[in-house]
Amino acid sequence: MSGELVPIKRPRIQTPKTAKDSTDTRMEWMWDQRLEVIGTIYLRSPDLLDVMAARTVLDATLMGSIASIELLLRRLEGGAVSDQTIVEGDSLVL
Repeated sequence: MSGELVPIKRPRIQTPKTAKDSTDTRMEWMWDQRLEVIGTIYLRSPDLLDVMAARTVLDATLMGSIASIELLLRRLEGGAVSDQTIVEGDSLVL
């Protein structure tokens, strides 16, 4: 060892402030991340909206949940959709 300190990169546990405008912006930011980052946010984030967005992305990518895939793609491709509109829609599975 040369005695140099090597910085340890800590995993991200929250979405950045620039992506916290809405659930859509959180999902859009997560869409470009590695699954490891999304899983860490899902497990460790104290922000409930981060956890919800991470769960939706994980369900769509790992579980192949048709409802989650439809919701994710509608929000990513269709522009901003208010949370209330999603709740009132008929394809949301609770």
